[in-house]
Amino acid sequence: MHAFFHTRSAQSQHRARPPRPRACLMQLTVDTHAVTALRALVMRTCGDAMEFMRVEACDHGARARVWLCVSRALAVQVMEAVMRGLPGAEFGRLTPLAVRGAA
Repeated sequence: MHAFFHTRSAQSQHRARPPRPRACLMQLTVDTHAVTALRALVMRTCGDAMEFMRVEACDHGARARVWLCVSRALAVQVMEAVMRGLPGAEFGRLTPLAVRGAA
């Protein structure tokens, strides 16, 4: 049998971790020629905090449906930036994602 002993400082560091912000899935529709501008705008706003971006052509290639996975706080900033930079963008659902339990 093996025993694990943790120092008080190690225990306090383990508990002191801030909770990860809850991610949400943001849906947008933009003109296909605006997808590159949208990506640049989102990367400028979120940086490495964007988990993924999925793009799918719709309306016979004239428009693109975009899914962004970001934290809820960043979703608000992204929405503001997109409204300013791409006025033709249409916003869809903003869905909170389920939190994965520790396995």
